Amino acid sequence: MADLEDLKRKKMIELMRKAAEQEAKRHYPGKPVEVTDATFYEFITSYPAVVVDCWAPWCGPCRMISPVIEELASEYAGTVVFGKLNVDDNPAVASEYGIMSIPTLLFARNGEVVDRLIGAVPRQIIEAKLKQIIT
Repeated sequence: MADLEDLKRKKMIELMRKAAEQEAKRHYPGKPVEVTDATFYEFITSYPAVVVDCWAPWCGPCRMISPVIEELASEYAGTVVFGKLNVDDNPAVASEYGIMSIPTLLFARNGEVVDRLIGAVPRQIIEAKLKQIIT
């Protein structure tokens, strides 16, 4: 009888953990969030792992990696949140982080920018950096 109670308790704990994980994932957007100079710091401090795509509408390489960013935002929903910062409309963040070339991806962990990628890099390279900030 004690074994049955232990099994019930373990199963209940597992179900509660899964429910908590699902609830946390609901608050993670599955697509990139528009970020501005005014919202940048709030955005990177709101989630443990964040990637901000610094781009401009006229930038060909930015448009090339945009679908990859969209896919990754969907695939990593619940783990990493993606943002998009238009550097033409939001020069303060671009200036502060010395963004001279776009696209630039800023990788933040626990509210602090810890790495970056510059240029239209392949998906595998972006994912390798992602794995570094989530482990």
